[in-house]
Amino acid sequence: MFQANVVQSLLKGLDPIHRKSVKLTPGQIFNGKIIKLYPGQLASLRLGGLALTAKLEAALTVGDRYWFQVQRGEGLPVLKVFDALPQTGKYSGNDSENILRQLGLSNLKHSDLLVNYLAREGLPFTRGHVQAGVQTLQNVGMTNEQGLEILKLLIERNLPITPLTFAAIHSVVSGQGLANQLQDLSLLLQQHEGKPPYLQQVQQILQGLLQMGDVKVDSHQLLEMIKQFLSAKSGTTQFSVSETELRNLGVIHKQSPQQLLAHFNAQVAKAPVDQLKQIWPTLIKEQVSSELSKGQISELLSKVVLEKGERGERTLQQLMSFFTGKDEKNSEGFPLPQQEGSLAKQLTSIINRIGYQHERDVQQLFLHRHESNETLLLQLKASLLKSQQFQLPLIIQEKIESILNLVTGQQILSVNQESPFVNQVVMLPLKLMGENTDLTIQWEGKKDKDGKLNPDHCRVLFYLNLNRLKETIIDVQIQRRIVSLHIYNEQEKPIQLIDALQPYLRQALKELNYQLTSVKWTQASQPTKSIQKQTGVHSLNTHYQTQRHYQGVDIRI
Repeated sequence: MFQANVVQSLLKGLDPIHRKSVKLTPGQIFNGKIIKLYPGQLASLRLGGLALTAKLEAALTVGDRYWFQVQRGEGLPVLKVFDALPQTGKYSGNDSENILRQLGLSNLKHSDLLVNYLAREGLPFTRGHVQAGVQTLQNVGMTNEQGLEILKLLIERNLPITPLTFAAIHSVVSGQGLANQLQDLSLLLQQHEGKPPYLQQVQQILQGLLQMGDVKVDSHQLLEMIKQFLSAKSGTTQFSVSETELRNLGVIHKQSPQQLLAHFNAQVAKAPVDQLKQIWPTLIKEQVSSELSKGQISELLSKVVLEKGERGERTLQQLMSFFTGKDEKNSEGFPLPQQEGSLAKQLTSIINRIGYQHERDVQQLFLHRHESNETLLLQLKASLLKSQQFQLPLIIQEKIESILNLVTGQQILSVNQESPFVNQVVMLPLKLMGENTDLTIQWEGKKDKDGKLNPDHCRVLFYLNLNRLKETIIDVQIQRRIVSLHIYNEQEKPIQLIDALQPYLRQALKELNYQLTSVKWTQASQPTKSIQKQTGVHSLNTHYQTQRHYQGVDIRI
């Protein structure tokens, strides 16, 4: 549901400030409309979604559209009106043939298609853009609307227009997931017998990366799932979801809630007093047994005290052994809770292991030859590039190329810095509750004195496709370290789960010197209007419009 919105937000950025201006360079051509004339030979010119104030040195008519070319000059950009008839009303494309003839491109196939599209979008372009764009569209076989949109993005970002850059952006726009592709490649390599050393290295890096992306379940979340499984009615969505998640985590196998509860009661009854005291320090064994006999399992689980660190891990492990029957010595593979601060380190390690900074690391290696290249040896991108130098089975070759395109596309779109704002994006392959998914994080805000994102005033969006909640957007806005969360999802608000986990989120933020003010949930079956309005997610064909008064001049015609 949100895939298109996610991509569009990554391409455009969260804050529309960088779309309030246009940088005109000599040689660029665009189709603009004269909106209004003012005294003193001033006029308002519409270029795409921008209104520019122009100094007229040519006779132009209000309401007509003209082709302009940016000329060389000092000071204000100077525009030359092409020797073509003005157009009335909306852009019709009737003059594209004349423009192409003046550019010497009238014989280039599909050039009129590209020129008409760029004119409608109000995007300045050059002769070189048309030549490279048409050739690229023909090479990749995408002379369609999607191909034109990708070209537009390359032109907007002033990126080279080549089949390689086109393929990289197309991988992101088409919504190909990274986690599943890594898993697919790992399976292909496992099935490939007699692997040469370079493919063995790829397989080892892949396996390490997939293991690195396994996110441990939060201890409080785990207890909430057990409560839901034991208390929800069989056949309900709440019951089936909690059952599936607990099975994925290895807490239950085929037990019914009654069987699980009976096993739990039996284990608690024979547990030593000191073990129960560690789990329920405020209760004595008789009180624990009394609450169980009354069927108050949810209340009892709510009184579990889990400290941070290794002691809390041992407590949870002991509690889970009452459900699973596994003691601490035989609990390998059971998901322990995430340690404090380890998730951030885990995500950072994934970024480094994928090789999102591969080119920078290569440059550093050449600049400092005495340093070890161990970082490159462990990077997925470096190992995939190396493997392309050899003859590979076609199916493996295609999968490697697809992953490289996606990683490169993410690199191209990962940083969009326009002083004083920073907009950064990264996609990470994760495993949540035993399911592969991709976490895309986009954050934006002002730079501090060191050029880094100011953590006191910023905005972060998380895009996830979860097993239970499906496609989800979490909009985090921070002002003076005051945090507000807005969650967008098609499902009904899980009130019980949010109410249970919100105090822990509030406390965790407080320990980081942040204050949580609100958690809002929007159930959006048609997300485009509400999400575009509130998160800044915009369509590729939507331009941020600003109104400028005619004091001051932007260009000279």
